[in-house]
Amino acid sequence: MEKAETFRLPVVRGQAFSGTKVNLDNTRFENCTFKNCDITYNGGPAETSACYFENVRWIFEGHAGNVVTVMQGLGWKIIPPQ
Repeated sequence: MEKAETFRLPVVRGQAFSGTKVNLDNTRFENCTFKNCDITYNGGPAETSACYFENVRWIFEGHAGNVVTVMQGLGWKIIPPQ
């Protein structure tokens, strides 16, 4: 039996992002802060750990955008966090 290869995402640690566009795909963010940012996600592997988000705008593009569109078409309500 072959051993499964472990895939590790590149890690960004302890960064503060402010007023910029950040793509989550293919990255692991640890202990980062995101303030007044546009956060984009296209459906690729992504992880966050102990991150803080303040006044961000979530933008779902590509495959992730397709999933959101299908969910809305099925009657799901996508409500921004308060």
